[in-house]
Amino acid sequence: MNWDLSVIFENDEKALDNARSHLENIGKFVDDLEQTTDVEKLVELLRNIEDEMDEFGKSVQYAWMRYSTSTDDPQAQKLLGALQGIETQLGEFEARLFVYLSSLSDNKLNDMIAKDLNYSHFISRVIDNRKHLLSKEAEQVLAATSVSRREAISKIHSRIESSYAFEIEIDGELKTLNSEQMRALRRSTNSELRKRAMKMYLERFKEDSIIMTEVYNLIVKDYTAESKLRRYPRPISMRNFANEVTDESVDRLIEVTNSSVDVVKDYYVWKSKLLNEKLTSADIYAPITKNVRKFSFEEARDIVLNAYYSFDERAGKIVESFFDDSRIDLYPKKGKTSGAYCIYSTTKLPPYVFTNFSGDMNSVMTLAHELGHGLHGSLASKQTYFNHSTPLTLAELASVFGEFLVFDNLKNKLSGEEKKALIATKIEDTFSTTFRQNTFAQFELRAFDLVEKSGYASWDELSEIYYEQLKQMFGESIEIPEWYKNEWAMVSHFYETPFYVYAYNFAHCLVIALYQKYLEDGKNFVPKYIELLESGGKYPPKELLGKMGIDIEGEGFWEKAFTFIGSMTKELM
Repeated sequence: MNWDLSVIFENDEKALDNARSHLENIGKFVDDLEQTTDVEKLVELLRNIEDEMDEFGKSVQYAWMRYSTSTDDPQAQKLLGALQGIETQLGEFEARLFVYLSSLSDNKLNDMIAKDLNYSHFISRVIDNRKHLLSKEAEQVLAATSVSRREAISKIHSRIESSYAFEIEIDGELKTLNSEQMRALRRSTNSELRKRAMKMYLERFKEDSIIMTEVYNLIVKDYTAESKLRRYPRPISMRNFANEVTDESVDRLIEVTNSSVDVVKDYYVWKSKLLNEKLTSADIYAPITKNVRKFSFEEARDIVLNAYYSFDERAGKIVESFFDDSRIDLYPKKGKTSGAYCIYSTTKLPPYVFTNFSGDMNSVMTLAHELGHGLHGSLASKQTYFNHSTPLTLAELASVFGEFLVFDNLKNKLSGEEKKALIATKIEDTFSTTFRQNTFAQFELRAFDLVEKSGYASWDELSEIYYEQLKQMFGESIEIPEWYKNEWAMVSHFYETPFYVYAYNFAHCLVIALYQKYLEDGKNFVPKYIELLESGGKYPPKELLGKMGIDIEGEGFWEKAFTFIGSMTKELM
């Protein structure tokens, strides 16, 4: 099952023509906007700019989809490079737009909100952002140089990893696997193969340690420099502001996750006894039974659809449309990037899902996760472009909720060993989304601090920090081989979106609260949840969640989530 990108644009040149055309219109509208203070005219021009940006987003979505499925195609590389150059010019127009709007009085901006309530959140963010905004000229310089700064530099990491090929013997047969397929072997029933595959995979990053280290240092320095220019107290504060959460709430999440880590250690002590071997980092996803079920694409499709339809008919139909319209690029292949994602850069196109399906339970859950994103993007498409996307802290909400739907739906149909294996997989995936992402977040905080104080972080220093964070999470419950210290270099988010990772933990805890409400309220919960997804980013996260009766800053909020996770492990152990 592959995407047909010709339904978006016939060819690459059409995508570029679309981007250039709408960029030109945006420039004209920004010119006009800077010449007026008339509220009615300002709102009219803002609508025009928003619509043109939405149309421009079609080219962005096409280019990234084209590149991520064929990173080894020179034409795909050329297209993305050309589009990023055009995006640089768009960034300059956006900088001018925000600087000019910020220069208007609060009264004028509030009058714009009164004229069109759709811009309430957008303009409120403009006001909030004043203290972090630079001069018009400085903003234009940052926008103009973005094409050669951290976002561009991060491509080096993805290009290198997607080029990796590994020759490994499996059941007497020599196979050539890519990175995604190698990582999938962590879930093999063969203990020796798990360790051999991950050792081979992670040692490959050390061979490229000079490049990986230099690229990461450049990204850290660039991000830190911008955060200082924008007068944020810490580098992570810049991401927190974008996510519309306070530094205090994120610090509290990290603190509570750390204080709850014994549940991970206890679980892996239990799992080691069950499997009768001392587990290593390569074995944390090892199946607890030799009878590991493999799922065909058709089976996975039916499992996911059944869960979504059981929750809500409309949700089920939206999710089914991804299969019917071939909006899923399913299997790993040469040149395709690793991982999974759902993309919806514009309201003018439907969302598309990208996975590397291998047929195990994790693949089924990944499909459910990305289709949760797809449901969110589809429902939010009723919003205008500026209100379409959510901050990262809410972006993972529908995806994790979708995983819970599939898990509960399957659990109720299984018994015995199969049910036990499913619960174990869910616990381990939950650990991965919460504790593991917290480990990543702390690695980033320490790495950024080291680069700030020393001017540079070496491969060995970064690997040692990562090892210490792994030890904090697992203690003595598993062994951490020397070569597992290299794993930090595998994490694409470190390179592509600094401080993204805590959003997974944040969202998972939110979803636990939401899912408990669903279990309590039943079908009465569904309309409110659908309305939450339909709202996209129209309202601040605190206001959106408040409508669901959730207060992330309330006493004991994070603790309740980890109590729930603890109860999951007790069900199995």
